[in-house]
Amino acid sequence: MSVLDLIAGGLVVSCQAPRRSPLRNPGVIAQIAQAAELGGAVGLRVNGPDDVAAVAAATSGPIIGLHKVPGGRRDVITPDAELARALLEAGASIVAVEATREVQDDGLVLLRRIRSLGAPVMADIANLEEGLRAWDAGAELVGTTLSGYTLDTMPAPDGPDIELVAALAAEGVRVVAEGRYRSPAQVRAAFDAGAYAVVVGGAITDPLSTTERFAAAAGFRAS
Repeated sequence: MSVLDLIAGGLVVSCQAPRRSPLRNPGVIAQIAQAAELGGAVGLRVNGPDDVAAVAAATSGPIIGLHKVPGGRRDVITPDAELARALLEAGASIVAVEATREVQDDGLVLLRRIRSLGAPVMADIANLEEGLRAWDAGAELVGTTLSGYTLDTMPAPDGPDIELVAALAAEGVRVVAEGRYRSPAQVRAAFDAGAYAVVVGGAITDPLSTTERFAAAAGFRAS
């Protein structure tokens, strides 16, 4: 069974922590990943080779590895092939790479280079045009990860972009729904729209941002 078959129709949990979070430690991330796998996650999405290595040692499922690099306005996802190589050496099964108009060559040259390393690529995109380009360039998976975060798709709505999932699926793209999935109902809606897999991150693994949302609803702000 291929690594793509292993995540088909299932929940992938993004095990990451913001820079300001006390959970930002490879050992802690590995424990979070273990809990996610025990809870039924078919795969894990992990940032950086140190965390990938720790998670790979503690879990058995596929790992979608990425490497966030600070940019001028936001982080860029795995912007060069050497970062991708380090993720694979650390134990990643799939490499996520940004393929939006906000990166050089729309990320397509880099996408092909990473595929030449022998690894499946998940192209993180923000709109239908970018998704179709990445799919045509050979991406094995296309993620809606960046919808709402690029200049031409901002501001991000409160909920996920299920319309983009449906549009990509209608074109035969193996689409991974990701971005602002916070409830089981939203996950079910993504699968009903044709998602190949769904990634949930902060709603499961980031108590800091989750607490901030609840505190804001109660009229409090984090110090």
